[in-house]
Amino acid sequence: MRTIFSILFILSCCIQTLIAQKDNEILMTVGKSAVNVGEFKYIYEKNNGDKADYSEKSLNEYLDLYTNFKIKVEKAKQLKLDTISELKTELQGYRKQLASSYLIDKEVTENLLKELYNRTKYDIELSHIFLPVGIDDTESKKEEIKSQMMAIKSKIISGQSFDEVAKEYSKDPNNASKGGYMGFITAKLPSGFYNLETAIYSTKEGEISDIVQSKIGFHILKVHSKRPARGQIQVAHIFLKKDNKSAKTLIDSLYTVLMTNNDFAQLAGQYSEDKNTGKNGGILPPFGINTYDAEFENNAFALTKDNEISKPFLSKSGWHIIKRMTRPEQDSYDIFVKKMKSQINKDERFDLAKFTLIKYIKETNGFRENTSVLDTFIKGLQEDFYSYKWNPEEKNNDEKLFTLGNSFSFTLGDFTNYVKKNTKTRLKYDKTRPVSLTAKELYNEFVNEKAIEFEEKNLEFKYPDFKSLMREYEEGILLFEVTKMKVWDKANQDSVGLEQFYNDNKIKYIGEEIAKTTQFIIHTQDQKLAEKILKYARKNSSEKVLTKFNKSTGVVTIMDENFEKSHPLMKDIVWKLNESTPMIHNTQAKHFTFRKIVEIKASKTKTLGEARGYVVADYQDFLEKQWVKELKKEFQVIVNKPVFTSMIK
Repeated sequence: MRTIFSILFILSCCIQTLIAQKDNEILMTVGKSAVNVGEFKYIYEKNNGDKADYSEKSLNEYLDLYTNFKIKVEKAKQLKLDTISELKTELQGYRKQLASSYLIDKEVTENLLKELYNRTKYDIELSHIFLPVGIDDTESKKEEIKSQMMAIKSKIISGQSFDEVAKEYSKDPNNASKGGYMGFITAKLPSGFYNLETAIYSTKEGEISDIVQSKIGFHILKVHSKRPARGQIQVAHIFLKKDNKSAKTLIDSLYTVLMTNNDFAQLAGQYSEDKNTGKNGGILPPFGINTYDAEFENNAFALTKDNEISKPFLSKSGWHIIKRMTRPEQDSYDIFVKKMKSQINKDERFDLAKFTLIKYIKETNGFRENTSVLDTFIKGLQEDFYSYKWNPEEKNNDEKLFTLGNSFSFTLGDFTNYVKKNTKTRLKYDKTRPVSLTAKELYNEFVNEKAIEFEEKNLEFKYPDFKSLMREYEEGILLFEVTKMKVWDKANQDSVGLEQFYNDNKIKYIGEEIAKTTQFIIHTQDQKLAEKILKYARKNSSEKVLTKFNKSTGVVTIMDENFEKSHPLMKDIVWKLNESTPMIHNTQAKHFTFRKIVEIKASKTKTLGEARGYVVADYQDFLEKQWVKELKKEFQVIVNKPVFTSMIK
């Protein structure tokens, strides 16, 4: 067996090494820069998503695009744009933003999500012995209760039955009398019970756990069995109350009817005594384990297919017949992450995992601290530490407080500056609290923050994806700057070149037909009068309309406007002389309006001024294509054909 495991381990290592070697193979060179397979795969998969099928056509298309991208970046480097301080500062800003969340996501959130997802695949049957801890209990009181629990566990280890010990000592009123039996439970447990959840899922079947502390007290667990998680199910039911004397006879009759006439919804509406669901065909909301009575739950999950109907059964509340509506499959991991990520980050388990990460960083990077320097500083603190007026003494500021790795170190001055800058954090503490406790807590927060910073500095070495992401940001900044310099600014500033481009491509900038329209505004609430004016206006000029209807009052006003054929206001009109839009009644302004086409002007070539936005955009495309041709002559691109061919699937 040991030999088999050794062989499997060696094979696994070899496979990983081969994958790494293949990703490090050079796919192509662009000028002086090499592009390896891993870099190309990262950007190809990211930008193509589900369409990244590694077909020859797809790879060739993206290789062309990526080649054009890389020669532009190469030009930017040749122009030393990567040495400009403003761009370097911008990149560092991006890195800081990315690193602060990336490390926690990778080392904490992602691991917690994977752990929880795997736990949700199983339900665990268990019993427990419980001793409560009060909110205000002192540490000595908690230790006393823990000692009691240790004595209880000793009785089980010495051979006493778990059930009997639970009945005698457990303080859980819900199940102590049942030997501590809790039935089946599944993750995720509420915040504050992560340690308990971990113990439940890590204790083997038939074994007893160590003593576990939750936010409400101490537990000892006994795991009985483990089964695939039942998950969620939705059913409909017909319910008859237990105290209904004819319930058994009626429920059997209804079942007989259902076996010949499967109109479950009708019978539920007519006979079910669950008034909340009866009117809806008896349908209950989807539920998981421990939602309803065990008898009801077991009968529901025993149904193996949708629309299957159970035999009548008796629960604690009464008689039921249930019909399975649907039983959703467990969410895929991606969907699970979308649902649970925000919850995980607010859970107690997140803080515990972050603490574990920091502990690991310190242990693996030779964390060393000078506690005597800290102790001396703390002894000198007074009550003004809890005020805005507090200022640290400069004494011993240069003395080292702690070091990570070979050179990542911080002095007492670094810590006192941190405390001074975080005045709000310092003032949130109760002033009756000992200053020494607060100072040590702030010191721990400072150390933790710097430990995370230390690990963030090594992200490129530890995570290939982060290295790729930073390369993507850096090259994106360079691409923007060099394209702005060589294409965008030139297109806007080169007036001679723009005009020449316009003259060479005038045929592209022919405008649409233009309609000269007259808008009629009829200031009345009298719809019959408005319709009369509309009818007259369709056959007569606007001058005649004004003459006829404005004899005593100015009931009609007009406004001439020009519109292209594609204009939204022209969508409801037949593009023809003397045609009009439908009349609109504006009740708030108390008038009617419509537009009439009085002239149609033929399409013509737009002037440079009229078409400037379109011409500039097209000129930019033209300049970019010319630029790419020049770059391909300037920078030699060599593709490693065998390596490229090996990527095709």
